[in-house]
Order: sequence, then C-alpha cells, then structure tokens
Amino acid sequence: MNDERKKEIKDKVTQLLGDKANTNLIDFSVDRVIQSVANFTNIPVDELPPEIDSTITAMCLQLIQTHEWTNSSSDVVNSISEGDVSVNFGSPAEIYAQIQKLNPITDDFISDLIHFRRLPQ
Repeated sequence: MNDERKKEIKDKVTQLLGDKANTNLIDFSVDRVIQSVANFTNIPVDELPPEIDSTITAMCLQLIQTHEWTNSSSDVVNSISEGDVSVNFGSPAEIYAQIQKLNPITDDFISDLIHFRRLPQ
C-alpha cells in the first residue's frame, strides 16, 4: 500500500470522526488495522488491493469508536467508584497499549476480508 492510499484512508477516518479526531491515534490505528488485514489475508501490505480500503476505513472507525478513544482531553476517565468517591484517569499511552492488544478483525469484517484471503505461502 503506497503512502497516498494510506493518507486517503487516514483523511477519510479523520473526516468521519469530525471534531473528535486525534491525528496520532488515527495514524496508529490505521497502521495497526492495515497490518492486521495483511496478516489475515496473507497479502503483503504493499500488495493489498485498493478494493479493500473501504473495509480498512470501517475497521479503523469501529476500533476507535467502540473503545471511545476519541476523547479530546489528554487524560480519559478509566474508572469511577462511588464509595469514598474515586476517579481514575488513563493516559494516551495506555490507549495505545490497549490498541496493541486488540484484534481489529471482528466477525463484522471477516466476510469482507475472506474474499481477498490467500493461502499462506
């Protein structure tokens, strides 16, 4: 995948997130999703077909939105307790660590990706 295609995906994700967009988070998520798609389809990143770009975009949006990583503040609330009032905050670094642990390929996207999948070589 060339840099221009990757930039188009990042721009589309940014546009769809609107004012909630965080450039560093989007860059990291797009790179993570592209690598996961390449791993699942057994297609090297630089050979991914352009037809898969909309699926990658949707996967990035789902990854960011379902985990509510679009909070614009530098620290996000991780947990709140009522007894003796306790609020715990997380940092962007914790968010990036969470992204590393997740597999962005869910059942929602397997049917789309299976059409591109190759046998491992």
